[in-house]
Amino acid sequence: MNGKVIGAVAVLLVAVLLLILGGGAQEEQKRTLTGPMTGGCQLDEDAVPEPMRAPLRRAAATCPEATGCILAAQLETESNWNPDAYNVGSQATGLAQFIPTTWAAYGVDGDGDGTADPRDPPDAIATQAIYMCHLVDFVTERTGLTGEIIELALAAYNAGPGNVERFGGIPPFAETTNYVTKIRDLASGKYTLERSALPVEGLHGRAAEVIRFADQQRGVMYAWGGGTLNGPGEGFGIDAGVVGFDCSSLVRYAYYQGSGQTITLPRVTDAQYDATKSQPVPVDRLQPGDLLFWGVLGNIHHVALYVGDGQMIEAPQSGQTILVTPIRTGGDYFGATRVFGGPLDATAVAA
Repeated sequence: MNGKVIGAVAVLLVAVLLLILGGGAQEEQKRTLTGPMTGGCQLDEDAVPEPMRAPLRRAAATCPEATGCILAAQLETESNWNPDAYNVGSQATGLAQFIPTTWAAYGVDGDGDGTADPRDPPDAIATQAIYMCHLVDFVTERTGLTGEIIELALAAYNAGPGNVERFGGIPPFAETTNYVTKIRDLASGKYTLERSALPVEGLHGRAAEVIRFADQQRGVMYAWGGGTLNGPGEGFGIDAGVVGFDCSSLVRYAYYQGSGQTITLPRVTDAQYDATKSQPVPVDRLQPGDLLFWGVLGNIHHVALYVGDGQMIEAPQSGQTILVTPIRTGGDYFGATRVFGGPLDATAVAA
């Protein structure tokens, strides 16, 4: 049994023990939290100063809650993108306005130059994401808090995690409430790339729901081996530490959630093709919700979800985000299949 399997068994055992020993009550309290904002945000890099774009892109893969849009909006709010910003009273320094004690605990060398400096944008942005993700964990693990996870984490960044715990949510400080509001407005406005509408107007039923769930993940990073039935997850290998989906986990997630958790596709592309190949679909007969595959029989390596009007949504490859593109039927395009009405659908309905 390898380390990953042992770890998974350990996590399962801990979960069972928590339920037996009162973990259920803790979970009940946590239900007052909402979030995380993992999808629906594709960073508009044109709104970000050019030297900050690559560091921000890397930082956005730290955890799903701290999206590129949130981090960019937070940097504008903290320093207006000024690496030399300095607050005499608090000694907060740099783009992300770290005070000395917080920097000493969390500061990292984001660009590999051998030093961790809060005035160096790559270092500041990498540390900002790490600290925000720590605060996400903090508020998630505390019982009795009310609010959206990312907003509580932002409030903790501004007012301190102790105050969030003390007040059971966002502290009633004008500075903090204005801080959280400004960041959410900037994140959903200025720093979110306006997305073209998918061609599903007038489409109803399960196909529309499957596409909607996939579309909510636009802008989320590709992560090989990452992604679960319930959302983005950490990748493996070349994408270790990256939180997102790979191609097959994206369509699997979309079908599971969009079908009301009644259709569960296999995890990998080869198996997804095998499970749906009884309903092949020619290109000129494609319908929204159909799956498109690339590769050769026995080695199908990519899958995408057809959304209509000659377009598909896909998790393309490492280093890229989930996006909508025109369908590609050249190269090693293998074919398309239909899920609805097939064996997986029939099994789900029968169950």
